[in-house]
Amino acid sequence: MRFASLGALVPRSRTSLATAFAVLALGAVLPLTAACSTETTNGQSSVTADLVAPPAVPPPIDRSSPAHVSYNLWTFNGSDPGPLIRVRVGDTVEIRLANPATNTQPHNIDLHAVNGPGGGMQASMVDPGQERAFTFKAKSAGLFTYHCAAGIVADHIANGMYGGILVEPANGMPTSADHEYYIGQNEFYTTGATGAKGPQDLDYNKLQHEDPTYVAFNGSTTAITGNKALQAKTGDTVRLFMVDGGPNYASSFHVIGEIFDRAWDFGSLINDPLRGIQTITVPPGGSVITEFKVDVPGDYKIVDHAISRVGLGAAGVLHVTGDPDTSIFNALGPATSINGGSGSATSTMTMTPSTPSATTTPTPAPSAAATTPASTEAQTITLQLKDNFFDPAKLTVKAGQHITFDLKNVGKVPHNLAIADKGGNYGDVASDLVRGGEDLKFDWTAPAATGVYNFRCDVHPTQMTGTITVQ
Repeated sequence: MRFASLGALVPRSRTSLATAFAVLALGAVLPLTAACSTETTNGQSSVTADLVAPPAVPPPIDRSSPAHVSYNLWTFNGSDPGPLIRVRVGDTVEIRLANPATNTQPHNIDLHAVNGPGGGMQASMVDPGQERAFTFKAKSAGLFTYHCAAGIVADHIANGMYGGILVEPANGMPTSADHEYYIGQNEFYTTGATGAKGPQDLDYNKLQHEDPTYVAFNGSTTAITGNKALQAKTGDTVRLFMVDGGPNYASSFHVIGEIFDRAWDFGSLINDPLRGIQTITVPPGGSVITEFKVDVPGDYKIVDHAISRVGLGAAGVLHVTGDPDTSIFNALGPATSINGGSGSATSTMTMTPSTPSATTTPTPAPSAAATTPASTEAQTITLQLKDNFFDPAKLTVKAGQHITFDLKNVGKVPHNLAIADKGGNYGDVASDLVRGGEDLKFDWTAPAATGVYNFRCDVHPTQMTGTITVQ
């Protein structure tokens, strides 16, 4: 298995690792509709359903009786994770796998929603050039993983061959969600170091020692960031279907700045959801369904809270637009003290750093502030992104001046540049992530209003900050 250069970590195969996983009508997101009125041997009508690539989710099921639901197979590495299958308790699900003759190794599928030997993996084992099918009755409501279980199973999963199958309860999913998104987490074990460019092979030694080069959401370190971020508006309820393909790491799934109003632990829809959850553990081969209402606009980071994995790529963004609600959250700015008004309660927290010991390595000091010439002509400012500070961290520009930031990540972990407005609020003005050893151009026009504007790295928002003085 080889990988494309990082920036968009997308697996590609030597021989098109292609146990496929597609629906009969592969294409746009369409409502589930009856394909025909022909009865099958089990007395159920036949239904054709669409599968879509993550983070999209198939629409809720609107029929009231079980059906025979057929799926052909899509190339597993055509979508990482594989597309979300959506069925309902009582449905008879038909899985059909086709392994192109151009492949060199067998594949199969193990669905954790199956009650049957190997989750279907024996019945679905296909050599190159073969096609096989099996059916199963969806008996238990919940979100389940599926994966290839052929050969060295960890190898196939690490190459991206995993996904999720949602079995809705008989009466359907709760109608509380305004948005549904699908997220898969897995590790990549490449021969090159994190941030290395060019095609890379799977490193079996790293795989066996559980030492991943990347930990990614939806098969890419940038799959749900920047202009691909998940979207919502204030007042919306967001539902996330999350599966952990592993093959080795559990996920400490967390949305920074939100609390899960409801979380169906281990993906079970039989049990009542947990409420008021901050972070939830998802084991490899497991899943979780979470819901939360967003009240305040801004960017909410989606992370594995085993937080060093953020530096390996396990980070996404939910971008929320709409009106602020200062009764829920109010950024008070850099005031040195906070005085509560009548009837209010306030507290002050002071953090005093300890004196470094003789063995402590101090953080390198940034160089002097960069000042652009006294002109409103376009200028380029080189900004080095180090682990974890900007160099320089103090900039001076002219009001209305167009700036091109030449962002150079000379560190090892991803960083970005986000610039706040005059009130200190961070919104849409942010670059994409820049991997270690990579460069990125980012354009920004200085506001007409003079003053000091803060900037930061969204991945390291408290450690990695700076200021831009607009004159």
